[in-house]
Amino acid sequence: MKISRTASLDAGVEDVFAVVATHSHQQAKVATEQGSSSATLTDLGGDRLGVRTERELPTRSMPAVVSSLVGDTLKVTEEQTWHPLRADGTRTADLELHVTGAPIRMRGTATLTPAGGGSRLVVDADLTCSVPLLGRKVEAAAKPTIEESFDNEVRLLRERLR
Repeated sequence: MKISRTASLDAGVEDVFAVVATHSHQQAKVATEQGSSSATLTDLGGDRLGVRTERELPTRSMPAVVSSLVGDTLKVTEEQTWHPLRADGTRTADLELHVTGAPIRMRGTATLTPAGGGSRLVVDADLTCSVPLLGRKVEAAAKPTIEESFDNEVRLLRERLR
């Protein structure tokens, strides 16, 4: 299932990336009122950055098809590999998200591009669940949560860029 989200930000690419590249932003992004979370940033050399976040979420408010697969909680791990600034002023990241103990995976890219006096953040990804007969239902149930997570990150970015 395709996931595409776009947000305009009132700061340049490198200013936005400077926030993305902080532990405090990544930890705030995954902080939950219930369950545990963690964030790790790794300098990969050559102006590349690795970001790994993990969060544990209760499934009680999710459709039964999800909780029947993973139980009372699910552990979501997201990995981003940010690449160096390109000559055209863009930065891209490879994205990967998976759920421990379930055949749910998302792969795609995040792209920060200059846009007027600010920048634009675009996420394009494919969400898949390889459970026969139920895969599409699980994807449809997970999609709003992933989109909400993106919207939350954009809100946090905007707050930190003020």
